[in-house]
Amino acid sequence: MLAALAEADKYAVVNIDSCDGLSQERGGVDYLADAGAKGIVSTRVATIQRARRSGLLSVQKVFVTDRSTLPRSLTAIQQSEPNLVQLMPAPMLPHIPANCRKGMPPVVASGFVCNRAGVVGALGHGAVAVSTSDQQLWKLTARELRYPP
Repeated sequence: MLAALAEADKYAVVNIDSCDGLSQERGGVDYLADAGAKGIVSTRVATIQRARRSGLLSVQKVFVTDRSTLPRSLTAIQQSEPNLVQLMPAPMLPHIPANCRKGMPPVVASGFVCNRAGVVGALGHGAVAVSTSDQQLWKLTARELRYPP
């Protein structure tokens, strides 16, 4: 799959936590780098650190479900120093205090983004990108994302 994506001139970022046999393996990051991945997504601090040492783009996925999980997520981000943070769920983005956001890497909003308003809202609250499984939203253009439409 990675070879096909590279041949199609696509930038492959792999969610290593979803790859059985690689996610807990110390050599998993190196294997993906050798196979052609350009980056990885993980919730694990050690995996993000290994990815950065291997020269891969590192995206740390964090789940902020309430005020009690925010400090733990911020600590993990500080320890791993990822290139990007995938914040889940996206509707939590406006609830993260500005002083906390200041020290964070750029944010990709993800989870519960299910319409144009969700994309516009996430970008309006500082996300540099939005991740969604809704294929209709993949087709939105920059012009369509301006508010109001």
